[in-house]
Amino acid sequence: MMKKIGAVLAIAAMLGVVAWLGVQAHDIRNERLEAAERRLRLPEAYLVNLHGALVPLHSTGEQSVVLVFFTTTCEYCRAELRAFRQNAALLEEQNVFFVAWEESGVVGEFARETGIDTVPWFNVLRDTASVLGENLGIDVVPTTLVYGPDGRLRRAFEGLAAIGKIAEAAAGGKGS
Repeated sequence: MMKKIGAVLAIAAMLGVVAWLGVQAHDIRNERLEAAERRLRLPEAYLVNLHGALVPLHSTGEQSVVLVFFTTTCEYCRAELRAFRQNAALLEEQNVFFVAWEESGVVGEFARETGIDTVPWFNVLRDTASVLGENLGIDVVPTTLVYGPDGRLRRAFEGLAAIGKIAEAAAGGKGS
């Protein structure tokens, strides 16, 4: 009799766990859908650069905005940022923002190491509380979002991406 009661309780517990997991999966799915929708327009935001100044994320004139989310511990990010530096001329006419959520000193050292701090049209910024990253649903780095001058998302790249394809999307070419 005790074995039957134990079996019934075990089954009830398993069903409870399955139901809880189903609710969690539903919530995660909804959060991702909402983030994907928020990603469609360039958010109005200000982030802090390596000198402590607030920098607005927006297009100037007819330039596109390229947001590159990275972390200093990611080897793919390191490779992509070096590729950005090597191919900087492809993005000279664009607003390029590299966004990390780590401490300023660590991010600054990483920017110097990869060379992205030497390019005048590259902006290295910190999303100190990861508010922008969470708002846009960034859960993979590197992630690159390309917005047109109108603030609409043209293309999203998750993981290591070819700089030529990013530049093409920024220019409004067939890759967008």
